[in-house]
Amino acid sequence: MDNKRRIYRLLEHYINEFRKDAVEGFYGKGSTVKIHNITFTQKTKSAVVEVVIVLGDVITESQMDEHMATTLVSNAMIYFYPEVSIHLIYRWDV
Repeated sequence: MDNKRRIYRLLEHYINEFRKDAVEGFYGKGSTVKIHNITFTQKTKSAVVEVVIVLGDVITESQMDEHMATTLVSNAMIYFYPEVSIHLIYRWDV
């Protein structure tokens, strides 16, 4: 496994295991957040993170909000890249 893919899995593990209560509390039971891709720019010291939010059992319109994912990913990225500003792209899945 290359280093980039390893970081994706570490971020996912932090979000979906350590912060599982927050993810399931906001998006519903069985929901997960997956990191699809991270693109870094050296010039501006920023990263674009592509996130797939997999919704759980019951899906409502109130769950289609990306604010919780933004908070979770931003909090997780601080451990790996504290100096990088983060921008997210969202996709939804069921």
